[in-house]
Amino acid sequence: MRCSSCDKAKAELFPRKSALLRGMTLYMCRSCLDNGLEPRWVIILAGRRDGTDYVRDYIVKNRYVGETIKAEELIK
Repeated sequence: MRCSSCDKAKAELFPRKSALLRGMTLYMCRSCLDNGLEPRWVIILAGRRDGTDYVRDYIVKNRYVGETIKAEELIK
């Protein structure tokens, strides 16, 4: 299976409730869990739904894997 955050194939994944989208269960590798990461797409969806202040900490501290999240991705 693939980690919901880093998208790497891992032999062991752990279920975890998303910190940003309540009720969503993610399957994440130990490395992503230990670093407090959320999937990039979850941050974008939460930012669109709840506003940029809600996801600011994740964006500013790069608590996701992938390209920099642009403001235009949050307001579409």
